[in-house]
Amino acid sequence: MEVYLSKEKETTRQQGADLFVVDNSDVDWKVSRYLKEWTEFANTFDIATGYFEIGALLALDGQWQKLEKLRILMGAEVSGRTRKALLAGIKEGARQALDGSIEREKETNDFLNGVPAIVEAIRSGKIHCRAYTKEKFHAKAYITHGKASVIGSSALVGSSNFTLPGLTNNVELNIQIRREVEILQAWYERYWDQAEDITPDILQIIERHIREYSPFEVYAKALQEFFRGHEMTASEWELAGPEHGGSRMYSVLDQYQKEGYHALMKIAAQFGGAFLCDGVGLGKTNDYVC
Repeated sequence: MEVYLSKEKETTRQQGADLFVVDNSDVDWKVSRYLKEWTEFANTFDIATGYFEIGALLALDGQWQKLEKLRILMGAEVSGRTRKALLAGIKEGARQALDGSIEREKETNDFLNGVPAIVEAIRSGKIHCRAYTKEKFHAKAYITHGKASVIGSSALVGSSNFTLPGLTNNVELNIQIRREVEILQAWYERYWDQAEDITPDILQIIERHIREYSPFEVYAKALQEFFRGHEMTASEWELAGPEHGGSRMYSVLDQYQKEGYHALMKIAAQFGGAFLCDGVGLGKTNDYVC
């Protein structure tokens, strides 16, 4: 075997070594390239990762589609005193990490090219995601299963999360394993069986970002953003007067009517609605108009 190491951006090969190291420091040999090349020979990937970001799949776009199945077993950088708290934290942590990665992807990929294919693969079951929630899960492994028995299975184990930086930029330490991969596979299956299916959660997050919006929704959102920061507070609206876009009635109310109006608004804010039930002739119409 050979070791591929980068030193001052040059590739050094050591013949006869037992290790194949991928650390992303070499200009050519990155984890992303390793996985791309394996998609030519493998039919399934089993991935263990602390984090999952959409950029990792987009970095393999055009290649991961050649696989029959891709399983992602993930955790999140969270802790909790109870299993319930840990479960909620991991699910929320995984959702936030994925949601944030999609927002970052929009900075360079406005229309999220490649994401609809990921959505279809998740819907069809080609991509399956689970989260290990019993304890903090921080493992990183990429098990590749060859299409032919002569190729067999291989694994890359180390520090790279299934994220774009983990596959391309971060200086990582990953070592290829070619012998006794079945032991690592048994380890993976044990944690996979204990993990919780979060595929619907992942699908929901991604679908929200690629949903098509009607022209009216775009227009309404544009107006909301345009007037953000220009909106009057309730106090400003009450005192501004009609010539400045404020209330026409507030300034002419008696004090007891103003008190009734404020009580009405307070109750409505707390319970989602309120009834003004003053007696006849006390100015309810004025309070309502205000």
